[in-house]
Amino acid sequence: MVTRTQMLKYPFSRYARAVSSSVAHDVGELVKLLDKNENEYIVEHAEARVAAALDKSEITVVKTNDDRDFLIYPTARLIVEAINNSRLREYQAEAESKAVNKFLGKENDEFIIELAEESFGWSVQSMGNITERARLPIPLRSYEFKLRFQNFLEVAPDFHEPVWKLVNRYLDSGWVPVQKSELARLISGKFNQIILRSHIDVPPLPRRLAESIQRIESELGKKIISTGPLEVTEESVDAFPPCISQMHKDTLAGKNLSHSARFALASFLLNIGMSVSEVVDVFRAARDYVSSLAEYQVKHIAGERGGRDAYTPPSCKKLQSDSLCPVYLGEAFDPLCEYISHPLAFYETRAWEMSKGVQDHSWYARKRQRRQHLR
Repeated sequence: MVTRTQMLKYPFSRYARAVSSSVAHDVGELVKLLDKNENEYIVEHAEARVAAALDKSEITVVKTNDDRDFLIYPTARLIVEAINNSRLREYQAEAESKAVNKFLGKENDEFIIELAEESFGWSVQSMGNITERARLPIPLRSYEFKLRFQNFLEVAPDFHEPVWKLVNRYLDSGWVPVQKSELARLISGKFNQIILRSHIDVPPLPRRLAESIQRIESELGKKIISTGPLEVTEESVDAFPPCISQMHKDTLAGKNLSHSARFALASFLLNIGMSVSEVVDVFRAARDYVSSLAEYQVKHIAGERGGRDAYTPPSCKKLQSDSLCPVYLGEAFDPLCEYISHPLAFYETRAWEMSKGVQDHSWYARKRQRRQHLR
């Protein structure tokens, strides 16, 4: 039997969505409810949930035995969508999926199967109890579940480790055996995708929610580097991750970068605060430089053309798959690369280290979870 606490831990689940919809059937109804004094606690806890994501601290599940508790997560999503910052959305996706991954480690097998099937329409089966698995071939005995390969491939390509490549997995009649920890990561990874890929049309917001948004935006401004014009100095270049540093050096040396490298470099420079004209100048030394074309492309990446938001630089996984990560290729190494998964996160951390005069990088291992294994 699914408990109320379990439903609150997994806001993407069919159960949680059903309860939240019964209280507020759409965004408009949710906004009306949030404007009432008796629902102020929903806004407060939603703001705290977003703040936790921004601070990379643990998500807290609020349990007051009231169905309105199920509106806290949708309200947190509404706050992030209203701010409309891709970096904040990434912070939220990471924090929420990380919480789900942790919660799943304590759930029983039957619940995990039901959650995956009911939430995502996945086909998951148990590999049997310990006694039953003992009769299987030795390589399969450590796997508690098996998942249809189509469902596996919905999420696994987002993980860069070789073990997640289907070619490296055992495949039997379309089923991929997975360990409990692997299934938990796939489920939490799917939740991450949902947050990153879904968007909410934000209606006019009530005062108290607008105030929460202002506070979060203020904290976001302190955490994320200002988007005002930035002169690229020797110091700021020293904070570039190895991938961007190599692209930057190559283009200044007159080399022609690949399309994916140009996009990565331009989007990175724009996100750390360079203006369109400054980014265009970076590419001026390239042998195939065409001023009008370069300006058009950079403006598109900056969100000034095409009617969309500015692009975020590719993640480390994407750069690795495009053979643009010198660390992944064994051509360079920086210890920070093992503890971050995005070039902007590298830049923020390294710039902070430089501003504080930090030279001992052993704090990564003490304070951060290793996200990549590159050696």
